[in-house]
Amino acid sequence: MRRTTAGAGQAHSRVLGPGIALAVALCVGMTLGAARPAHADDAAGHYNLGLQLKREGKIPEAIAACEKAISLRPDYAAAHLTLGNLWRQQGNYEKAVQSYEKAVKLQPKDVTARANLGAAYVRIKRVDDGIRELETALELKPDEYESRVSLGFAYRSKGDYPHAIEHLQKATELKPNEPQAWTNLGVAKSKADDKPGAIFAFKKAIALRPADGELHFNLATVYRRQRNTEEAIAEYKNAVAYNPKLASAYYDLGILYAQEKKTEQAREAFQSFLQYASSDDAARKDAEERLKTYQGYEDKKSQKARK
Repeated sequence: MRRTTAGAGQAHSRVLGPGIALAVALCVGMTLGAARPAHADDAAGHYNLGLQLKREGKIPEAIAACEKAISLRPDYAAAHLTLGNLWRQQGNYEKAVQSYEKAVKLQPKDVTARANLGAAYVRIKRVDDGIRELETALELKPDEYESRVSLGFAYRSKGDYPHAIEHLQKATELKPNEPQAWTNLGVAKSKADDKPGAIFAFKKAIALRPADGELHFNLATVYRRQRNTEEAIAEYKNAVAYNPKLASAYYDLGILYAQEKKTEQAREAFQSFLQYASSDDAARKDAEERLKTYQGYEDKKSQKARK
């Protein structure tokens, strides 16, 4: 629900924003016993090195090791899956998709590979393909939390809020103490104009992660849409208390203060917005114009005081 400019429509991008949480590949142990080709053992060595480098946070080196393992053993499904996860960590979803597709082709019943591929498809705007893979993952394992969250996000991204809410609600039942599903459910409920439902979900998320400024921002936005100004202001103030550089919260706070004719508070909020907003934020012009108006008002006050 974080606004690009004027507020209330989208969740901050972790929410799924992204924000989608992808399942992490499990280490696959090598079978001992029967004689194996030397190149297969070499592939396993490079793959295990890749896993170690991944744990150490050396992502480019881990990618190189997994790619070497695959060059020695092209049908190494676990290496393809791990490589997809590594590309995802680098933010390269196109390459992640390529790796996940190979993992799924090699292991069609691997729930993790299906779920990761589906979530990655959504990130590159292939939403229908993503939904297909995620639905397949749930057919294989109906109680998979990550697949439910990702599928809810996918349906929400195409405006199918009833299906989004259905899967996200199920995710909150599977893991009621995970804020991610509650946050995404709050966004979907808000988009579906279920403000009480959105407030309930965001409050659940905040109870689990109270110091998250963007969760407070989301809750404040719903209160603002309800015209509950007092609660909205309180939550926007919480948002900037926990995230002092959250520009959008300052802007919305300034608007509410202006509506309440609290000129000094509005001016401070708009000044803070301009301090932290990006140079291309479309709301900058409005904030600057409002500050000019406030300055003119203060100049007139000063003139009257001197007379």
